[in-house]
Amino acid sequence: MAIVLPQGRFNNTSDKAIREFIANKTRILAVIGLHVNTFKPHTGTKTSVLFLQKWDKKICPRKDDYPIFFAVSEKSGKDNSGEYSYVKNGNGKPRLDRFGHLIVDHDLHNQGGELPKGIAEAFIEFARKEKLEFWK
Repeated sequence: MAIVLPQGRFNNTSDKAIREFIANKTRILAVIGLHVNTFKPHTGTKTSVLFLQKWDKKICPRKDDYPIFFAVSEKSGKDNSGEYSYVKNGNGKPRLDRFGHLIVDHDLHNQGGELPKGIAEAFIEFARKEKLEFWK
């Protein structure tokens, strides 16, 4: 499961019960801090995506200590007003992918090899290294 939550849910002392509930019911696979512009122009709230897997005796046996993947997105693909920003080619014009689409300038994934490795590719490496059940 993946859920987007305001950053405060991870930090506020008043939300401790939420964090404990999540930790008791699931394995936290990853926490990805999203850029503040990610959901603009609709909101400027700082958010994170939390990736979880339900504890299960066969697929995901409960552990007390395990690694969690952490990453922070530094490029949302949007400017401060919430308008998309695109990758530019050598002459300053927007670059197109192999299908003729504009390439949004972000760091979440490599967009079929059009961008450098992103957070998704780093998570895949983490999942393989940790031998997560769903990524063998």
